[in-house]
Amino acid sequence: MASRYTDHIFSVSFIFWFGLVFVIMFGYAIIWQQILKRMPLTVAYANRPVTLIWGIIWGALIFGEKVTWNMIAGAAVIFAGIYLVTGENGEKGGENS
Repeated sequence: MASRYTDHIFSVSFIFWFGLVFVIMFGYAIIWQQILKRMPLTVAYANRPVTLIWGIIWGALIFGEKVTWNMIAGAAVIFAGIYLVTGENGEKGGENS
């Protein structure tokens, strides 16, 4: 049974896609380090959930996934949370304490 999954591990297609994942993750790590150097830590970490919204957008554009009202409501909750954490009042509260 396991051989069914391991037959294609050494194929050119698998190696290409696996290598592409490593290149993308390396690029993400470099970009994330640059973000951490240039932004306050609370702002950088609070904006990480925005990647979920990009997932919805790319899923619809590339894979043709259907965007539901639940997804839109979830995105709105995420943006509201980001605003509450990094908004003007959140920054002032974080600096004073």
